[in-house]
Parts: sequence; structure tokens; C-alpha cells
Amino acid sequence: MPTRLQDGLSMPLLQWSRSVSQDATRTVLVRINDLEIVSVILQNLENAGLSNIRKHTDTSYIGDVTAGDLSQIAHCHGVCAVTAYDIAPRS
Repeated sequence: MPTRLQDGLSMPLLQWSRSVSQDATRTVLVRINDLEIVSVILQNLENAGLSNIRKHTDTSYIGDVTAGDLSQIAHCHGVCAVTAYDIAPRS
């Protein structure tokens, strides 16, 4: 897992979002603060553009996001970090 984050995004994911069209899609792993209400965080993530949300662990969820919505996902209340989950990006 990448150790360097900028604005809650892993550097490779941030670079990807800046180099593709805004509607390109990628699967991401979203780590959340376990002190917050999970249902509220998930609703906020969905409203920000995260789709196909599924639980990975108690404090992380996997979902699909477009490059255009990635920044909104990272800045949702309760989100600690967003990293790429899949091996290769999809266009």
C-alpha cells in the first residue's frame, strides 16, 4: 500500500486522476474513521459519486469512482484515505 498521501489520496491514484478523462472509472479502497457513524459516511460517499460500494473490513470499503468524482470522495467527512484497489485502471 502506498505510504505517501496527498489530500487523502494515494499518489498513484492522484496521478491517474490527472492523466485520464474525467469519466474514466477506477475501483478504490476507502478507509474510514471508525469513530463516525458508518451509515452516514456511506451515504455521503454515495452522494459524492462512489458506486458499487461493498464492505472490505470494518474500517474500509471498496467502490467504483470516476476521475472527476475522486476528489469529492477523498474529502467526505469520515474518510481517512483513498487508494487504488484494482491492478489496472478501466476506461
